[in-house]
Amino acid sequence: MEKPRVLILGKLPPPLMGPAIATRVILDSDLNLDFELHHFDTRINTDVADMGRFKWSKIKTIRALYASFEKTMIAKKPELVLIPIGQTTAGFMKDVPFIKSASKAGAKVIVQLRGSEFRTWFDGLDGIRKSMVRSALSRVEGVIVLGDNLRHLFEGLVPKEKIFVVSNGADYRFPERKNKTLRLLYLANYLPGKGIKELLQALIILSDKAEVDFEFHAYGSWDSDEYKEECFTLVSGKPNLLLNGSVSGEEKWQALADADVFIFAPNAPEGHPWSLVEASAAGLPIVSTDRGAIRQNVIDGLNGFLLENPDPQKLANRIQMMISDGSLRLKMAEASRNLYEKNFTAKAMSDQLRKVFQKVLAVECVE
Repeated sequence: MEKPRVLILGKLPPPLMGPAIATRVILDSDLNLDFELHHFDTRINTDVADMGRFKWSKIKTIRALYASFEKTMIAKKPELVLIPIGQTTAGFMKDVPFIKSASKAGAKVIVQLRGSEFRTWFDGLDGIRKSMVRSALSRVEGVIVLGDNLRHLFEGLVPKEKIFVVSNGADYRFPERKNKTLRLLYLANYLPGKGIKELLQALIILSDKAEVDFEFHAYGSWDSDEYKEECFTLVSGKPNLLLNGSVSGEEKWQALADADVFIFAPNAPEGHPWSLVEASAAGLPIVSTDRGAIRQNVIDGLNGFLLENPDPQKLANRIQMMISDGSLRLKMAEASRNLYEKNFTAKAMSDQLRKVFQKVLAVECVE
């Protein structure tokens, strides 16, 4: 029996961002056993610093993408097309031609939101733009969000039975631990919305009163020299607070293996951060904030602490609890790994996606 043809739109690294990681995992997953997967690369930026910045060259690139996409639709003749969508006016409107082109070509279209701000953005639009969004969404057979608590983002825009949940998931192998010092870890780009400045303020509070020696290692890329200078000024004179460059591959897995606590406390909206999937896979207790679908990965009091906002004093208090109580860390570490194995492996994600694809294509779903 011929496998259904599925075209996956999405960016691939570089830069190493969540949506690009998701595309790579999907393309390499066991979905290939049931579907003939094809990929269309929508990458425009090759560096974190270019994200969100207007360049005339991007307009030319986007136009070329549309033309190339139409040729791909003709050549591959997919029965199903998966399209990640933006949650800004520029982002979503850039995706509309892909939705329309795929729909006109006769393919069934599923769109996937990898964030949590779609409804806030939509509600702020004028009537004309809202009509354009509704028109585009009327062409889709399904919408995927990252968590159950995000279904509401499309209520009234897409029938409830067409709103699906697919969490992030991937498989990891970690090396043996090399470091013996109590270590706190941050793995994300150094953007204001990621809360790194507030976290540093919390760690400074903690460094001044902590009874247990610890190191903080952060890894990421900067997009603002001014913000970078602010953060480095904060840690000046604090040799245990280290802001490193971005890390990948074996160095990244070693950083996770050497850590005792993972901290990621964004103040801006999030989807389901891959860094938290990686941290739970490494069996790390986590301190985070309630943004997007983070609450499904960090259950307050079970495998970590979940704060409403990255208030430096509250962050310092929670981190203090972690570093001063070894038995609590071990208990939460075990809970983190158990949550990962149950919900966030590559198979868990591909199984969820498989059911969505099968339902939209009206293929019998095998439990």
